[in-house]
Amino acid sequence: MERRTNTEIKLRCFGCGAIIQNENPRMTGFLPRSVLENETPLCQRCYRLQHYGEDVPNENFSREYLKVMDEARKNKCLIVYVVDLFAFESSLVFSIFDYLKENPLLVIGNKKDVLPKSVDEKKLISFIENRLNEYNLKPLKTIISSAYKNVHIDEIINAINLYRKGKSVYFVGASSVGKSSLINSFLKAYKNETKTFISTSPYPGTTLDVIKVPLDDKSFFYDTPGILVENAIFSHIDRNSLKYIYPRNEIKPRTYQINDKQSILIGGIARFDYVEGKKIGFTFFISNECDLLRCKLEKADETFSSLILHKDILPVTTGVKSISDLEKHEFKLPNGEFDILISGLCWIKCSSEGGIVNVYAPKNVHVSIRECKI
Repeated sequence: MERRTNTEIKLRCFGCGAIIQNENPRMTGFLPRSVLENETPLCQRCYRLQHYGEDVPNENFSREYLKVMDEARKNKCLIVYVVDLFAFESSLVFSIFDYLKENPLLVIGNKKDVLPKSVDEKKLISFIENRLNEYNLKPLKTIISSAYKNVHIDEIINAINLYRKGKSVYFVGASSVGKSSLINSFLKAYKNETKTFISTSPYPGTTLDVIKVPLDDKSFFYDTPGILVENAIFSHIDRNSLKYIYPRNEIKPRTYQINDKQSILIGGIARFDYVEGKKIGFTFFISNECDLLRCKLEKADETFSSLILHKDILPVTTGVKSISDLEKHEFKLPNGEFDILISGLCWIKCSSEGGIVNVYAPKNVHVSIRECKI
């Protein structure tokens, strides 16, 4: 892979990964021209799914995607799995893990630029590999990167050339992990010396659009559509709210020394209650654009609803008007240092000697306690 310039990537739907088009409402990826400028485009089907409860899964998309993965498995091709360093759990695509176990696997942790500069890359690699090992995934190598800042792009290209052993390469990952930006970085560093052109077309035997880039006369680089992870917050808020929860710059951790019976409102989409325990510090790793507000627990329900009603807190989303629209998760805090996670939104780092917290998040969003990421 050598230098190449002036390569264009088509816009994809954030939800299902289809190529965005504005010509035929009956075809996948349709989005009216009037909203094409949106920063996080959703095709009409995915928009309706989020806003009107049309939650029938796109089984055709799943079957089509698995046909692509079957081809990769049959030929023992290298799979490059891109994960999100900020929202790691929301980039775990369990439906393809069996394929990742059976093929040579290179893992790229993207979006290093949004984490604090002080974060140690070795610790990030250890965190990623420990978590993947829980699912029996053992990458040949894990590389920390930032497509936006072109971090370690040459190292990734060298690793691909080393591990693919002359075979094709498949790029896979969840929606929102920044895979398309990473692909753009690769294509800017790629020179096509074959007689085959870069193309976007249905994968053989499917109607699934895949970007196909020739590596040599016998092998290709396939960029597959991003997969929507249903238990991440991205799937449960409206698209106008996404710009407030996607970190676009280095996040600035916010620490609160909190007594029990106090709450932190996380925009108008989630809430953290410290119900019982000694006064301790909770550090929120979250987009700088998302508001955090401390209040007394006894006033939290009223304050939360009022702020949403008057739009005095950001973000707000159409599906959340009061605390009754959120799902409650109660945790007895372990002793020691750990993270409390709201998938795709934030993690909250603390060190405790016990206590009780309640976390409220949109229904079906994954909330848990995990080992510290950083």
